[in-house]
Amino acid sequence: HESTGMSAGLFLAALSYVIDVGSTVLAILAIALYLGFFSYGMGPGAWLIPAEVFSTTIRAKAMSVATFLNRLTATVVTSTFLTLANSITWQGFFSLYGVICLLVMLFFYNFLPETKGKSLEDMSLYFAEITGDMSVLEAEKRLHGNATIPGRSSTQDGRNLPTNGILA
Repeated sequence: HESTGMSAGLFLAALSYVIDVGSTVLAILAIALYLGFFSYGMGPGAWLIPAEVFSTTIRAKAMSVATFLNRLTATVVTSTFLTLANSITWQGFFSLYGVICLLVMLFFYNFLPETKGKSLEDMSLYFAEITGDMSVLEAEKRLHGNATIPGRSSTQDGRNLPTNGILA
């Protein structure tokens, strides 16, 4: 997983502050490893994941919120990293961010649904079922006329939904 590679790069960068021999080369390789895995996974993932999980009826607003939070997080990290690194040492800084990457990996593994081969309608249904909130599906139904949820003819509380299998 990409977060594991990012963590490995960050832990190796922390290690470069402990060893004396070849520490500069190790630091450069560690940061290159981190950047490579970030560019392959979490970097584009910050833009791809929200685009895949939000239904078309709320995607524009949801992507605006996701973009705002992405930029806010980037601002907090970039404006505090020198102070943090100087207060907990550079080794502690890279180790902390390595642990954060591992926690992100655990979060993704446990809570992020697989979207490969699934339509937006399938994702809307998935989130409606796990949250018990059919309002997005009902909004899509109103927006698209007699649209339905694949495999469903009624909501959990018995309200009927059309069954022609089309949402968008």
